[in-house]
Amino acid sequence: MGANHSKEKINDDLKQIGRKESEIENEIENDQAKPKEEKSKNTITNNFILISKSSDPKKDYNILHYIKKGAYSDITLVENKISKMRAIMKTIYKTNNFTKNEEDFLNNELKILSTLDHPSIINIFAFYSNEKSYSYITEFCQEGELYEQLMNKGSYDETKTAYIMYQIFSAINYCHKNKIVNHNLSIENILVSEIKNDLPTIKIGCFDTSILAEKNAIETKNIKISFYTPPEAIGSSNKYFDKSDIWSCGVIMYFLLTSRPPFIGENIEEKKRNIFNENFDTNSPPFDKISSDCKILLKKLLKANPGQRPTAEEVLKDIWFLKYSSRTLFYNISRAKTKENLINNIKNYKNVSIFQKYTISYLIHNFPQLTDVKNSAKLFYMIDTDGDGKITEDELLQGLNEKSKNRISKTDLDVIFKNVDLNNSGYIDYEEFVAASVNKNIFLRENILSMAFMFFDKDNSGEITFDEIEKMFKEVINDDETDVHQALKKIMDDVDINIDGKITIEEFTSFLKQLIK
Repeated sequence: MGANHSKEKINDDLKQIGRKESEIENEIENDQAKPKEEKSKNTITNNFILISKSSDPKKDYNILHYIKKGAYSDITLVENKISKMRAIMKTIYKTNNFTKNEEDFLNNELKILSTLDHPSIINIFAFYSNEKSYSYITEFCQEGELYEQLMNKGSYDETKTAYIMYQIFSAINYCHKNKIVNHNLSIENILVSEIKNDLPTIKIGCFDTSILAEKNAIETKNIKISFYTPPEAIGSSNKYFDKSDIWSCGVIMYFLLTSRPPFIGENIEEKKRNIFNENFDTNSPPFDKISSDCKILLKKLLKANPGQRPTAEEVLKDIWFLKYSSRTLFYNISRAKTKENLINNIKNYKNVSIFQKYTISYLIHNFPQLTDVKNSAKLFYMIDTDGDGKITEDELLQGLNEKSKNRISKTDLDVIFKNVDLNNSGYIDYEEFVAASVNKNIFLRENILSMAFMFFDKDNSGEITFDEIEKMFKEVINDDETDVHQALKKIMDDVDINIDGKITIEEFTSFLKQLIK
């Protein structure tokens, strides 16, 4: 291999690459031709991003310090003036160099992140736009980038690598179940929110080139080849689909174990030959100390033919993760009493109004760092055994009975399920579950309630009007069998104590406090 190859040998290798590309193209077509398991439509919704009434984020956030400052964009640590919650603000300047393509990437990321709610995916809180710049506010991960952690501390052992990769595959499985292909997975785009017992909790932090994929494969154009680019995206097939994310995960896993990429070469053509021939080192150190189960999984992930790679759901069941108890470690709730309290909250949860549910869901989205919210999320994903972000009635029955001292009957479960499934979708989504299980007292602080009130008070008048209620809830309750106006009026009347057609902060606070009576 490399520079000593004769011209004839290189040409032979290039022909071999062509044959491999042809095989991959056929594999993609065959994989698409296979009967697919019927999935429900992407019904997850998370429209809690504040599209600000102000074009200036400094009206809502204090600037603490700049993390990165550049000619075209800044990354800044900020603090919400009301909640005092720290967050990251990314500002992109509309200079002459700001292209329509970059604007499309930004809008795409907002669209994708507005449909996602998973503990291993970054949360986005607010978006601002003015003549000079775009700014968006995202979750603050205090331990920085995973890449920096790796470079500073060196490669990880199998326990840590499995712990990190389980989180990544859990998030990717969730995305794929909801027809989202990340398209840009790399270790540089993964953040570390905290480190406990020397185990990093990560968040995937970049979805700017992600795709809401109604089709199985997407054509890619002018793609920049990197360590993480799968063979089907750089070959003549020029395709990218869910199995492409799996290949990128394999590269990340190899990086974590070795601090180096799997496929190397003195030039692009040599690198391509190694990729298409699945030629990567699993013999040199540290592989002398790495288990055969780990090596076998790597080889599955880095298959040149995407149809031969496993799905994210299949990877999560791999013996390597079972060996290192990755699922148990990640979703572990350390105190049994905490788990029992969460389950009791679900059992005793009464069906609340759309307004109360929507407000609590907004607060859950905006305060993911609260311990009770994190524990509720862990319980949700312990019960959601197939990782699709939805809990069925059977999953809930099995999960509650396995994790609680007191078993519940099928009759009791029907009542619980109906109360928690507020939108009557036939399953419990993440927001509904956490809203039911979380201790509501954690939100009943003046600064937190003020922040929630401002979310509904779109014109910043100090009052919530019927028009604002209509804009917020019309789509939520709109169906053929409901008188929408009457339903909206009931939402208003439930909160508007003095019936003057406006909701004050005092009425808003009083209404929410009914949740804990």
